[in-house]
Amino acid sequence: MLVESLKVFCDLVETQSFSKTAVLNSVTQSAVSQQLKSIEKRQGKQLLEREKRRLTLTAEGEIFYRYAREIVRRFEEMQHRIQALGGIVSGTVRLAAIYSVGMLELASHLKTYIKAFPRVNLRLQYDQPQKIYDDVASSEIDLGIVAYPRAQRSVDVLPFTEDRMIVACNPENDIAKQPRVAPRDLDGRPLILFAPETPTRRAIDRFLRKHNVKPNVVMELDHIATIKHAVEVDIGVSIIPNLSVDYEKTWGTLTTVDFEGEPFNRPVGILYRKGRSFSLATQKLLEVLSDKKPTLEAQMEVKEL
Repeated sequence: MLVESLKVFCDLVETQSFSKTAVLNSVTQSAVSQQLKSIEKRQGKQLLEREKRRLTLTAEGEIFYRYAREIVRRFEEMQHRIQALGGIVSGTVRLAAIYSVGMLELASHLKTYIKAFPRVNLRLQYDQPQKIYDDVASSEIDLGIVAYPRAQRSVDVLPFTEDRMIVACNPENDIAKQPRVAPRDLDGRPLILFAPETPTRRAIDRFLRKHNVKPNVVMELDHIATIKHAVEVDIGVSIIPNLSVDYEKTWGTLTTVDFEGEPFNRPVGILYRKGRSFSLATQKLLEVLSDKKPTLEAQMEVKEL
């Protein structure tokens, strides 16, 4: 049985989608179905059951998947080690980030990476946090960047940076004239905040509760650009990452003010799939993003020891 067929089976289990599996393996959906049928025929057992819109492993499928995943991982690791011997850094790397991690935070890292490895096709996309977790877990993307990162069953985390959260307001707003703003000064003011389901919004809510602030939330938005536009026209003030408003500050359409006292920082991390062997191109991107910390492969080898 070819390793490529085992990978198709594993991708199907992990993505729960024939169409996504087809894209990941550059084949048609029909080819995915045929390979599944071929594997089950060879095993003489049904490995997957369709329950409404979900694919469920049978008892035999659980065993098959566990060993197939290990075979695919080892095969990919072998390919990557051979590639590393040749010193060739090429291929495609898929990176996704949440909207509020602006290009200013990524630009210096990405410029360094692209200059050092011009043969790599780097694909950057912006998405919602949960979608990034799901895509990392299913290997649809190689790396994800999110705020308040948390390890999950199939996803682990490396630190990336910390955002300084500030108050953003229209330059004519009275807060703009203050050198610093106390959290309690936001009590009752019109606030424009991230959507409630985002980790950043939950952290903002905790911060306001800690300082006994009763927020007057007038808008809840899921895109940083929309939040900034609403603040620019003075619908209210917002709490957002400092780097995300550099462009607007340059043009004078927004003003930012730091909080008094202890800073309000937002951790940002890099997500990767647990147990996955990465290409040399992905390993090099990890090194650039984490400022030359040991590669993921090296860290995983230490853990195994």
